[in-house]
Amino acid sequence: MLEAKCGLAVERYNMLSQGDSVIVGLSGGADSSALLHYLCSLRERMSLNITAVHVNHMIRGEEAERDAESAGRLCERMGVEFHLYRQDVPSIAAQKGIGLEECGREVRYGIFGREAAQSANNAAGHIPKIATAHTLSDSVETVIFHIIRGCSINGLKGIPPVRGNIIRPLIYCERSDIEDYCARHDIDYVTDSTNLTADYARNKIRLCILPLMRELNPSVDDAIGRLSELAGADDELIGEYADAAADEYIRTGRADRLFESRMPVAGRALRKICVAVLNITPEQKHIAAMCDSLVTGAGSVNLPGDTIFRVRNGKISFSKKAEHSSTDSAEKNWSIKFEPGEIITPGGQKIISIIMDKNNYNNFAVHSEKNDKTVFKNCLDYDKIKGAVLRFRKEGDRFSPAGRNCSKSLKKLFNERKLPPEVRDSVPLMESEGKIAWISGIGAAEQFKVTDETERVLFMKTLSN
Repeated sequence: MLEAKCGLAVERYNMLSQGDSVIVGLSGGADSSALLHYLCSLRERMSLNITAVHVNHMIRGEEAERDAESAGRLCERMGVEFHLYRQDVPSIAAQKGIGLEECGREVRYGIFGREAAQSANNAAGHIPKIATAHTLSDSVETVIFHIIRGCSINGLKGIPPVRGNIIRPLIYCERSDIEDYCARHDIDYVTDSTNLTADYARNKIRLCILPLMRELNPSVDDAIGRLSELAGADDELIGEYADAAADEYIRTGRADRLFESRMPVAGRALRKICVAVLNITPEQKHIAAMCDSLVTGAGSVNLPGDTIFRVRNGKISFSKKAEHSSTDSAEKNWSIKFEPGEIITPGGQKIISIIMDKNNYNNFAVHSEKNDKTVFKNCLDYDKIKGAVLRFRKEGDRFSPAGRNCSKSLKKLFNERKLPPEVRDSVPLMESEGKIAWISGIGAAEQFKVTDETERVLFMKTLSN
């Protein structure tokens, strides 16, 4: 029965307190009429102050006027204060360039909010509740609608029972509960004719899709309701982790938690950072690309508002395109005379180089073989290196990898290595007398590799900052 389901929702979500003021969104239909009647049944016991608000969207002409009159008569019968608003939703929607449904929702909630603010002023700051007549059936339709459009776990939550000061006592009720309640209490209500046609997406779900689903499972509404509750719990947990990661970056600039997080957490955290810090709202494609950059440890993503998100050397950054371009230009032209020791690149990478004689190299090689075989690739014949510089790649660069007996363009070589395009311009390399002797992450060139005739060995290693 409706009374039991409403009572469970009210208690579980703490929707009402003693002495609350409640503004009821009353369309005159079965759902909102049942809601008003139910709340009035609690009025005396809980000392509720109830007001009903009806909004005529000026879409359905005489039928809309009929709805307003029906809502007014019910309020008169229940002894409830009735406020009627008329808003030209078609004109407003045209001005804003949005659909009628979306515009109608904005208009209604805007009016509910103003009513609540006025009531709060009159009640010395006590914020009233806004009760809307959304049911389990409405929530199920919403979930299916979200699935069709391709939603995240957030979309599976359906319609929340409580959102701020908005409460939905009917959220556990199906339409059969509503109709039974209205019949038992002799409640007159109107039916919106637009709900009976399949002209709108939500109506198609109600009239066409759900009946087929109920053939497969007569209790599909309850099943989707359970899905929504489970999704809501999971969504809340993900949100807590995401908030922690976002807050850490916003407060300290550190992105440790972002790098450690999986996409559901990192994606939501990045969205929050974009909104809070940059005042931009990225689309899902931007979120996915940013998460990919976190996974690979490098990359850049063009965001709305001429903003670039960038991952490099264990750090993330946001910058305007103009700033990014000037920085990229300076970095791309970076070149410095090579001297053994430590050199820091513009991107913060530390290049360490050590010179050793052949005996020390042999001992070094034996020790390294047990730990890191990549050291052999980064050892060069130091006596063959003349006038060397460290730099980033240039157009036309070619390289002959040791042991490959071939020469390749850096573009082709990086493609083979599946190196992300965003990091290729910041890969350090060594040039000796016009030839590339070594590339970070790839190793020595054939001409500069260590041989039996080598007397001095140069070991190169790159560390990320």
